[in-house]
This record gives sequence, structure tokens and C-alpha cells, in this order.
Amino acid sequence: MNAPPDAVGTGGDGAPCDLRFEVRDGCLCVRSSGTIDTLEEIIGFFRRIAAELRRVRAGGLLIVDSTEGAVPDADGFEMLAGSLHNEGFEGVRIAFVDVKGTAIGRIEVGEIVARRHGYHFRVFDNEPLAWLWLRYGKDD
Repeated sequence: MNAPPDAVGTGGDGAPCDLRFEVRDGCLCVRSSGTIDTLEEIIGFFRRIAAELRRVRAGGLLIVDSTEGAVPDADGFEMLAGSLHNEGFEGVRIAFVDVKGTAIGRIEVGEIVARRHGYHFRVFDNEPLAWLWLRYGKDD
């Protein structure tokens, strides 16, 4: 099941952030590209994903992120996690892949914050490891 790209926000140059959805093995797979420059656009990014997750009722979520732009600091991740309560992420395993591998350390702060808020969220630098965790990993 494929859905058309869904523009989330625009970067400073007006380029949209595109989301491409596919359901595979009971998991919603999201491929993102483009630019996200603000915390508001990051929140919009995750809310659009949550809406699709609720629509397809998938048990897992794989986000393969190729976007450019902002990565929140710890306070920004706290705001993000708080704003996503009751959006549909509760009880869902969420694997986030930083395709470029340039922001893993900063996104791991988001993993810590997300887990503190009760989300089953892990950050990866490659898609095969993310799939392994989604299928067989433990939530420590």
C-alpha cells in the first residue's frame, strides 16, 4: 500500500519535506526527504506520521529519514514528546534511521527523552539493524 508524498513543512528555500508511506510486514514504513527547519515543522512531521499510523493500524513504525535541517536540543525533544501524547505512538515500536548518520548523537538524546515519556523508540544508523530490532529486539 503506497500513499503519495505528503508535504509537512517547508525549509528556508521553500522545499517541502516529503513523506512516503508503505505498509510492510505489519509495519508502517515512512521515507522522508526534504528540509525541516523548525521545532514546529518537526512536530508536524511526527503528527502526519501519527495520522497515517492510526489510519493503517500498524504495530510497528520504521522512519527512514533523509531530511536536512534542524535537530532539537533536549528541551526541544521534551516539547516534541509532550506534544505527541495520545497521537497514536503509544505501545508502538518506533525505529528511526538517520540515513546520513550525521545526527545520531543528537537524535539519541531524543531516544532517551522518548523512552522517559513511555515511547518504544530507538535510533539507528542503518535500516537492516532497525528492521531486526522491530522484529526481534527487546525494549530495555
